[in-house]
Amino acid sequence: MKNIILLFSMLFATSALANDKVAYSEIDFINPQTQQPLKLSIWYPEGKSCDDAKLCLSESTRLDQAILLSHGAMGSSRELNWIGYATASQGFITVGVNHFGESWVYGKKSIQPYVGTKIWLRASELSAAIDLLQLNQSNTQAPLPIFNHSVNWQQLTAIGFSSGGSTAITLGGGKYEPELAIQYCASESSKGDLGCRYSENLPEHIISIEEATQDYRDERIIKVIALDPAAGPMTTTKSLSNINIPVLIVGAKQNDFLPFDNHAGYYASTIPNASLYSLEDKAGHFVFIDSCQHEHKAMGISLCEDKEGVDRDNIHQQLYPKLFQFIYSGT
Repeated sequence: MKNIILLFSMLFATSALANDKVAYSEIDFINPQTQQPLKLSIWYPEGKSCDDAKLCLSESTRLDQAILLSHGAMGSSRELNWIGYATASQGFITVGVNHFGESWVYGKKSIQPYVGTKIWLRASELSAAIDLLQLNQSNTQAPLPIFNHSVNWQQLTAIGFSSGGSTAITLGGGKYEPELAIQYCASESSKGDLGCRYSENLPEHIISIEEATQDYRDERIIKVIALDPAAGPMTTTKSLSNINIPVLIVGAKQNDFLPFDNHAGYYASTIPNASLYSLEDKAGHFVFIDSCQHEHKAMGISLCEDKEGVDRDNIHQQLYPKLFQFIYSGT
């Protein structure tokens, strides 16, 4: 019976249809660790109007667990709308963290060119966001709580794309060693890896080794989904081999940005019992973000325009059953 229910849930998720109306909202905090803005994107099953909270949840909302999203370098949580709306349609409160210094949602003047190279800062931002959500929920003196029901913030599935995928893995126990990335980017193995361009012409002493090599494991993360994760060459084999929570790696084999074997393939082969789902067609790196029509590029690669014959929306539909199977069962 359990398998039948799971199969039904997966088939329902494939269509990404909602049991309840899915609403989107943004909540602004100040990160207590950095004193910088922390804007959260929230997708949730919307309930009837209420007077005791900012966001009114449907009675069918899953309160036992939630979803956490981390976007790619220099992007925003809105680029993962296709995931946010789908997971919320199945009852999961889904929280996207917009990373300050990278995300354009804070305004162009906030962009700091070298923040993207300090990828470990993202993990601490996600943990800070969870802390703030928990504090808001437990603070009886707060003028108005965010949600009208209590949510279990101790049971979270972290989903991330590119740098966000690496961030999710870091929350699961991955550790960085920047020197490994320097060696890799200077070698023949990095040929075609556009991720190495982010570290070109870095100011001296921009990276704090002590800060970079810290343990950012967050025990509230119980599952990880990494979509074409970045930073493979700077994530230590030892740390990945010690990860003991379910991890799903999804990667594009014919990658036009991050070589599969050095990133997604490396994570999948090093993390014990990690599941791997690979796109075998001509899908590129940015097929994992929402369909779009602007002309922006990253390192010369279009964010919106896919290779001929690639249908981004169809790929998202293809991925829904796999993502929901993992969220429900961890396999």
